[in-house]
Amino acid sequence: MPKIKDHSFGQDLDRDLRLDACRGLALWFIYLDHVPDNICSWLTLSRYGFSDATELFMFVSGVTLACVVIVYLAGTDRFADVTNTQVVFEQPGEALFRAAILQYRPVNTDVLPAFVLFHLFFAPLLWLLLRWPGATLAASLLLYTLVQLSGWNLPQWPKNPWFFNPLAWQFLVVLGAWWELGNGKLLRSWLAWRGATILAATYLIIALLIALSWSIQPLDVLVPGWLGRLIYPINKSDLDSLRLLHFLAIAILVAKLVPPDWKGLTAPIMRGAIRCGENSLEIYCAGVLLALGARILLEKVSATPAIQIAASFAGIAALVVLASLLTKMKIESRTQPKLF
Repeated sequence: MPKIKDHSFGQDLDRDLRLDACRGLALWFIYLDHVPDNICSWLTLSRYGFSDATELFMFVSGVTLACVVIVYLAGTDRFADVTNTQVVFEQPGEALFRAAILQYRPVNTDVLPAFVLFHLFFAPLLWLLLRWPGATLAASLLLYTLVQLSGWNLPQWPKNPWFFNPLAWQFLVVLGAWWELGNGKLLRSWLAWRGATILAATYLIIALLIALSWSIQPLDVLVPGWLGRLIYPINKSDLDSLRLLHFLAIAILVAKLVPPDWKGLTAPIMRGAIRCGENSLEIYCAGVLLALGARILLEKVSATPAIQIAASFAGIAALVVLASLLTKMKIESRTQPKLF
């Protein structure tokens, strides 16, 4: 991997900026999708295929109390209900305990427990991948397949299973780590084949037409009854195979069309995405809070398209500013001399 110069702060970074850029774009998409009925959600992946920003976020990678405070300040019980924070007011002790053991989370934070769980288990996973990469990936794929067949999941409190089933989503994490460690030479040679690119593009076009039919009524005729019965429901919780294939098709095209030294990565908008990707956990948490604030704004003030667009772009700008400050503080902390 080539060394890339960080023009903003004058640092040399041994990292593939495409990963940070993709992760940052995913965080922007997640923010836009978390604002209900947001016209700007048409800018995100979820409108144009089976997968969305969650797959991207999973592959390349204390909100509870803050959400409760925002809901409390909003002053209405309805927000407590729709954000799943009413239980905190009714049973604060147990709610905080359940949050600590990853069994409770407010609205829009469903991915965080899975994110924490994957980080906790990543060290033993890395050990396995370094010693038995093929067997580890095969075991991960087997677990994913068993989840699709049996519906295994973990319990959530006070009811329902985990929305992002870690037993299924773990496959993307394992696949990403397996790939980055340089495994799969045969697979890499197959992906370099022109036919793989054609297959990926064809699948994405088909998925695009089907996804548009969900929002544009005249396009319903594009999905015949037999096809609908075959593919629906496309389960996000268990990482439906159609979603997995959709993400992999996107990954193939991005890897093929966007080289590591692509000049577009230096454009201001991509630099903003890279900054967000460098601070993914903090920016995700901030995005959750901003989405909740935007939701309250739209419902209490106005939900016109102009306000939706303003709230969307103001939120993304705030995320970029926060990410830039976080990166700057991290660099300064590394360059300051130690006193002891």
